[in-house]
Amino acid sequence: MSKVILGFTISLDGFINDRNGSIDVLYPDLLDWQESEMGKESIQDTGAVVMGRNTFNMSEDPDWFAGNYEYQVPIFVLTHHAPKKHPKETEQLTFTFVTDG
Repeated sequence: MSKVILGFTISLDGFINDRNGSIDVLYPDLLDWQESEMGKESIQDTGAVVMGRNTFNMSEDPDWFAGNYEYQVPIFVLTHHAPKKHPKETEQLTFTFVTDG
């Protein structure tokens, strides 16, 4: 049986991102986390990522995800409309834009 693990970051006062969409306050130590035992285990054990369109849009260049995003796995983006230009993919990282259901 497969496991589904939900990962979500929110501060105790309900902060998810600032009015400009920045999450820097919540992730000041992202690089340290990636090198920690917990981060390495999370990256290794994750088989796919489901993200919302706002999270996908946080990157100014959608091609950035390929080779840079810590989870190089299939990504499913929940959205009303797929982007006009499909982002760059690799053998490990692919994008599926889920627009219905």
